[in-house]
Amino acid sequence: MSKIETPLTTILIIVCFALFSYSVVSGHNERIEKENSEKALAEKTLLEARRDSSIASRSLNTEVKHDKDPETNIIPVALYASSSYDNEGDSLEYYWKQISGNNVADINDSREKSVLNFEAESGNYGFELTVTDNYGASCVDTHWVNVAPEPNSCPVVVIKD
Repeated sequence: MSKIETPLTTILIIVCFALFSYSVVSGHNERIEKENSEKALAEKTLLEARRDSSIASRSLNTEVKHDKDPETNIIPVALYASSSYDNEGDSLEYYWKQISGNNVADINDSREKSVLNFEAESGNYGFELTVTDNYGASCVDTHWVNVAPEPNSCPVVVIKD
């Protein structure tokens, strides 16, 4: 080896080692950043899920057929929330609010009960139920009730010769 080749070889070895070290450290840092990013996303998702579970909302629909009695134009309707529960076993408070349809006069009697009873003419009614536990966490359900009109069809006319 010549006098120039030995220092060049040493420099080349040092440069290769430096590049290799940089590559290893860089890959390690990227992996750590990715893991931290995934962990942060998982924590954010968990926090959002907890926040969303404290005030959940959904919408339910009920079709009510009439009683086929031509003497009546109203029908009794009952909405039951008595199967509602709290995961920690806390007691629950109920608050019913009518949000659409002809006013139901006796809804105030059911404001703090798990059952809403009312009499309805044919039409669409909307109710919001807020259920709250001892700690103030609450969930809201919206319930739509469609009361069908009394069924009535034209009489069949039969003419014989």
